Amino acid sequence: MMFYKNLLAMVLVVGLMTACNGNREQEKARESIDKLETQAFSDTVTMIDSALGMEMIQAYTDYANAYPDDTLSAEYLFKGAEIAMNMKMAGLAIDTYKRILSSYPTFSKSDYCLFLQAFILENQLQQFDQAKVVYEEFVTLYPDHPMAEDARMSIQNMGVPLEDLIRQWESRNTK
Repeated sequence: MMFYKNLLAMVLVVGLMTACNGNREQEKARESIDKLETQAFSDTVTMIDSALGMEMIQAYTDYANAYPDDTLSAEYLFKGAEIAMNMKMAGLAIDTYKRILSSYPTFSKSDYCLFLQAFILENQLQQFDQAKVVYEEFVTLYPDHPMAEDARMSIQNMGVPLEDLIRQWESRNTK
């Protein structure tokens, strides 16, 4: 009987130490991300250095891989996707937005994950057919969203040269 009590006590101690160590590792990862964010956004520079941007994307992804159940994981992935989009890494941004939608369907920015996929397909990749499909899905799922009208306008004007859009706008406003 004494053996089982000692065994139970030892298992509890080892479990507690493991849990504490896991929390320390998670806290270290968060601190590392905070340092990178401070470094990236402390400057008045509007563009993030590409090496720092890649390091941030990797840190966000590593955190989400290591702690998929943490509520911060979806937010970190979203930040990584934004950086990828701004660095013109369209494929990575789209893949990350898709990952968020599949892994974190109740994430508060799921609507923007879908909209931004369409935006990237349209504006960075000029894949108008795919962009239209994603915009239509967005409008169907979020018809009253603040970006829904932008999505509708994108569907309507997709692929039309800017000069033609300006002429159309001018002709409507001169009548």
